[in-house]
Amino acid sequence: MNQVRTLEKVATSGVAESVSQSWPPGIKERVVAYLQSLGLSRRDLIEGLAEDCLNRARRRVGRGAVEELLKRAIEEALRRFDHALARAMRLSPSKDPHPIAAARAALLLTGGPLAADALFENPEPPSEAGEMLREILPRSTPPEAPVSMAEQPLRFWLFKSTHQSS
Repeated sequence: MNQVRTLEKVATSGVAESVSQSWPPGIKERVVAYLQSLGLSRRDLIEGLAEDCLNRARRRVGRGAVEELLKRAIEEALRRFDHALARAMRLSPSKDPHPIAAARAALLLTGGPLAADALFENPEPPSEAGEMLREILPRSTPPEAPVSMAEQPLRFWLFKSTHQSS
């Protein structure tokens, strides 16, 4: 719940709860670049999310571990993106990650930055974004159709002797 409130504040005001701090050179820029690669385009949203992800990662990493800080911040950014995507599609992000991964891939392949930004703009699940995501998700071709299959008896040939007497 705390994350949802933080995201609401970031989305509405563009400012994270915590005070901006100085990060090692290039760290925040790399997190910002990662968020942009996820399709986000609003600068205030990206800055707020990057700052919040870095603050959360800082709590889990000791001082001086720059690469670990970057890794944790990027993991946090992806986790928040997936949670926003799951909320838009009305899915549980923790039960089955495959539909979320498919939706993320479809969203990134279509290249629609407005759709990615819309995931974070509404605290309620945005029906338009969810419907748009369902439209771009790949569908199996031809559609899956169960086929009946004749029963086959199992023969346990592994347990039979391989030597035959002549």
